[in-house]
This record gives sequence, C-alpha cells and structure tokens, in this order.
Amino acid sequence: MARSLPHDVTNALAAAAITIEAGLANTTQVAQALRNFVNAPHRIEFVAESDGVRWFNDSKATSPHASSVALNSFDSIVLIAGGKNKGLDLTQMAKNSKKVKAVVAIGSSAKEIADAFSGVCEVQIAGSMCDAVNFANKLATAGDVVLLSPGCASYDWYKNYGERGADFKNEVSALIKNKQIKN
Repeated sequence: MARSLPHDVTNALAAAAITIEAGLANTTQVAQALRNFVNAPHRIEFVAESDGVRWFNDSKATSPHASSVALNSFDSIVLIAGGKNKGLDLTQMAKNSKKVKAVVAIGSSAKEIADAFSGVCEVQIAGSMCDAVNFANKLATAGDVVLLSPGCASYDWYKNYGERGADFKNEVSALIKNKQIKN
C-alpha cells in the first residue's frame, strides 16, 4: 500500500481482519494483496512532486464531507475546491481547515468557497483549471501539498469528476514540464 494515508490503512486492516477471520484468505494472501493494492484514480491520488511540493488529485470528493477526509490527511495544504454545489453546506470544509494555508476556488461555487474560507486563509478565485494550478503553484512552498478536493460536483465545467481530475493532472504535468524547461 505505497503512499497510503491513515484512513486507507485503517480500512485495509479492518478488511484484512474480517477476511482472515471469515477464512477467506490466510495472512500470506492478505499481505500479498495489500502489497499489490493500488488506490483508485481521483481518490487522493498522488500526481507528482516538484520543488518539494506534492500534488494530489481527489476529484472524486464531490461533497464537503469527502473533502474533509482528505483535508485531515495532510499537514500543510493549498486546496483547490469548488465546482457545482449540490446544495450542501460548504462551510463544513472551512471548519476542517486547520491545515489549509490557502484556497483556490473554482467553478460556479467559487464565491461560496471564497466566502467559507474568508478570514481563515488566503483565497484566490480561478476561472479555469490551468489558472487554479498556476495560482496553487505560486501559493505553495516546499513541504506543502496541493490538493484538488472540490467538495462539489464537476458538472459546471466538466462531464464528470474523472474529466476534472484528468484536467488537473494534465495541468500539473504541463506546469512541471514548463518549470523544467525554464530551469
């Protein structure tokens, strides 16, 4: 379980205990399965590391609760959040934001996200994923995590969360490639 986060380990241990207790597999089989485990795309998915900043794609986090899980998984976060609000209370994300140093708000809920984090940390509003990634890059320093964890649906800019996550990953790759060319 390379690059696993605390909640992943907790879930895996619970599943392993149940599997062994039910006699469905032995400890060797469970250990092998855990070694081979690959997290699903768009679920706190590691994208890249550049200049000491790690980039994660959590585009599947389409509710504030789901984003809160990701926010509790890292220490110093530049959060990219927003999209089409599903009528949920976005202030829940700000309540779990002790580790968030800055927010880049995107999508049709950008103002709601900005209002939720107002007075909590620095907030920027971006008009595209390209702008969001560039703003986040400027806000992040070595040791930080840039986390796309929208807390909202993707349907304002994208067909689905997968397309949003792919756009994020493409923009991060382009940013890093551009940095290498300039250096």
